[in-house]
Amino acid sequence: MKTTITTLAATAVLFSVTSLASAEVVNAPDIYDGGPASPRLNMTDMRDTERAAYSLGEAIMQTTESLIYVKGCEEFSVPVEIYSHPASDDNFIADGTFGGIELRATLQAPIAGFGQHIDVAQVAPAILHGTQVQNVSGRYSYSSKNNLMVNERTGIEVKGQLRGFDQYYSSVIKDFFHGNTYDAFGDFYVMYDYGLQSLSKFGYPVNKWWQKSKSVRDNGQQGCFVLQKDRLVGAGQCRITVATTGVSQPGLFWQTGTLSVENVSPSHSSDTDPINTCGVNPIFI
Repeated sequence: MKTTITTLAATAVLFSVTSLASAEVVNAPDIYDGGPASPRLNMTDMRDTERAAYSLGEAIMQTTESLIYVKGCEEFSVPVEIYSHPASDDNFIADGTFGGIELRATLQAPIAGFGQHIDVAQVAPAILHGTQVQNVSGRYSYSSKNNLMVNERTGIEVKGQLRGFDQYYSSVIKDFFHGNTYDAFGDFYVMYDYGLQSLSKFGYPVNKWWQKSKSVRDNGQQGCFVLQKDRLVGAGQCRITVATTGVSQPGLFWQTGTLSVENVSPSHSSDTDPINTCGVNPIFI
């Protein structure tokens, strides 16, 4: 009997190790099965208003990641508004609750052949889900092909458990593409991206997230914009989503929706998730 138990235990351990080993292999998205996608697929005609919206959405999500590190994955949802009108130099994202956070974007002049920098900064100290947040500031850099965005470091200060403000830094890289999403006139109308991100406290890494997004321009229907992040390394599962609908036109991006946090796993998906419902319209089927 002792030999049988030992054999079973050894088999269980071997199976566990084998399972862990196989789980370590992760493939790149299908679009990259043959290496870098063709220039026509791995590029976008992203507008400056969309670059501003992505930068603002990213900054408020990075702020939320810092909050989650402090408070854990407490579920909540707050209304948000994203507005970008470069002609009047008015570009912001705002949490619609009383005393909520507001971030503003400054679009730097594009450099031909290189790309564009967009700087995002917090307007004033604010409250996000009951916790004080201050001094959010970061630069978001886009390639000239509008297929890459890199944010080397966004600084965020969140009031911690010891009542003082803790310093967090967040870095992210995003990869944008249209794929085959063009209408009957040959115009692109959907953009996707995926990427990875790290969160550091006092300069040392503490969490890793992966993210994906989908944005659809309005064309006889409301435009939509969804950013979704899932924690891969940290204290537990957590998802952050910014989901808005409204105007996405040349010269103006103006949408409203929610910033939400859910305690779900990265594999969680349903037909009602914003990233699955964004852009679903018979006109494009």
